[in-house]
Amino acid sequence: METPPSSAPPTGTRQNPARWSARLLLAGVAWAAVMIGITVLSARWQNEAPQNRPITALTSEYASSDSCRSCHPGNYASWHASFHRTMTQVASLANIPPSMDGLDLTYQGVEYRVERKGPAYFARSKTAGADFGRPQEVVLLTGSHNLQLYWLESGKGRTLENFPFAYIVAEKKWAPMEQTFLVEPGPKQVYGSDDWNTACYNCHVTQGRSRFVSAGRYDSQVSEFGIACEACHSGGREHIERNRNPLRRFALHWSGSPDRTIANPARMDGPASSLVCGQCHSIWAFKNPEAEVPWSYTGAQYRPGKRELDSRWVVQPQGLDHPQERAALLKEDPEFMAQRFWGDGMVRVTGRELNATMASPCYKGGKYSCLSCHEMHPTKTDAPSLAAWATQGMLQTGMTSDQTCLQCHPKFQAAAALTAHTHHKIDSSGSSCYNCHLPHTTYGLLRAIRSHQVSSPSVRESIELGRPNACNLCHLDQPLAWTAEKMAEWYRQPSPALSPDDRALSAGVQWLLRGDAEQRLLVAWSMGWAPAQQASGHDWLYPYLVFELNDPYAAVRFAAWKSLQTLPGFSGYEFDYTMDDARQKEALGRAYQKWWFEVRDQHGGYRAQTMLEPTGLFRQDLFDQLLDHRNHRKVYLAE
Repeated sequence: METPPSSAPPTGTRQNPARWSARLLLAGVAWAAVMIGITVLSARWQNEAPQNRPITALTSEYASSDSCRSCHPGNYASWHASFHRTMTQVASLANIPPSMDGLDLTYQGVEYRVERKGPAYFARSKTAGADFGRPQEVVLLTGSHNLQLYWLESGKGRTLENFPFAYIVAEKKWAPMEQTFLVEPGPKQVYGSDDWNTACYNCHVTQGRSRFVSAGRYDSQVSEFGIACEACHSGGREHIERNRNPLRRFALHWSGSPDRTIANPARMDGPASSLVCGQCHSIWAFKNPEAEVPWSYTGAQYRPGKRELDSRWVVQPQGLDHPQERAALLKEDPEFMAQRFWGDGMVRVTGRELNATMASPCYKGGKYSCLSCHEMHPTKTDAPSLAAWATQGMLQTGMTSDQTCLQCHPKFQAAAALTAHTHHKIDSSGSSCYNCHLPHTTYGLLRAIRSHQVSSPSVRESIELGRPNACNLCHLDQPLAWTAEKMAEWYRQPSPALSPDDRALSAGVQWLLRGDAEQRLLVAWSMGWAPAQQASGHDWLYPYLVFELNDPYAAVRFAAWKSLQTLPGFSGYEFDYTMDDARQKEALGRAYQKWWFEVRDQHGGYRAQTMLEPTGLFRQDLFDQLLDHRNHRKVYLAE
């Protein structure tokens, strides 16, 4: 008798295709549900705003730089290559120097150690005899061209603390923060707790909002880290929405009419265009304490194209505007002007170019602006061209020469007219408009920087204000009397009363020995400047630069060291400008011996006006006399 067939197929036989498909479908649905759940949770985790640093949060009218890329690829490329973009960045392996991993530094009795964990860096600190404290993540960076500063999570929400060391990019060197500024020597912190949230955010991000929560705690937000497209072109959301219509785009293109939905500094007059840059590149102050409150929550209300800043005013020491605000500012901070301006109102610290531009006679015509010399979007957008443009100050093509000035002063294009005006050979640095009318009388980022205020040199500015004049920044070896004689002969300038020293001794030597910290730095830097070495010779510079390796101000030591490296025999010379006083003196002695025995011209012949004996020794009585009268006033230049 046969066994009736089972309802289940024998083992190893093929199942019903329909039943197999159903089971496979169920399994697929289950797997998809699991994957969707994982994806959703992962996306939510990834998109959850960090709680330990300021975050990006677009305001209603702002888009983002990425939104501009599809329609403006060339402009996007130049912006992306600029140092504006990297003014503030979220910390990552791509923008932190590898040397930060394992960094172990001690300053003011505190040891700091940095370690990498996965894609992040963490800093810990301890005092002698104590254990290392909790690790603090490095979350933001400021700067990428000259200096890079680092900001740590504080444990107070999005409030940041400053890591007390900066990275000098060209030197690949770590230095204590305050030793990268021109500040009075001694224990201090240039940046304290929460300074990023209360000050730096004003200009180092796009549309920043401090957002005070409680004492020492902020919930800071930005529309974009760094200086982005909308910082110069205003909110782009309306522009994007309205230009989705191809007919509108065609009509604008055909008519040549400007697009009113977006600001373009290149189409503005001089003052309005310059203010676009000046919203950050100026010395400004709030009109009153109450004005700062809405600013900190909603961000600046200024938009490119406006004629004035919103709740702020541009501070010009010689101006007559805003008298009440000026009086209140000086009452609160009596040193405000001295930390930023020379006595006649010329800017003495970098990053404040609008003040200098506004004080220039060229500005008064209404056409002169930052874009007279600079450009934000060059025509060539290949990588090498953009790299050169960014590192050369984003100047327009040809603007590294006298063409900058000749575009408005064409009469000097003729060689005869130019040399008759300058009294220098046509191909010499003395016939450069820049060198005479935009001299290196501004300080910033451990070096001298050209003034952006167009002016004419005079001996009076050096006598009355202490500002090194353009002539003696080239002719460092000449006395002020020599310059006064030339100014009287060539330009009929009246000669001021001069002291015996001003008649007999090099102006450069006097500024270096008895000047204040900024005067010393400007001269030390100029001693490494090729035009000055060509004009005044370089053999006599060695002992003075060696002596300044022990200057009380770290920034002056740095400038002296870098200039010393430009001289024959000292190329690549090693010196740690951050070391303590005793080791500085030892290094000074070694450098002096190197010059005396290995480099010095054994035949001598040094001129008396350089205050050196014919053999190269200091004229000690005069040296001591000038040094005894050194200006020891406290210098702090607020970069």
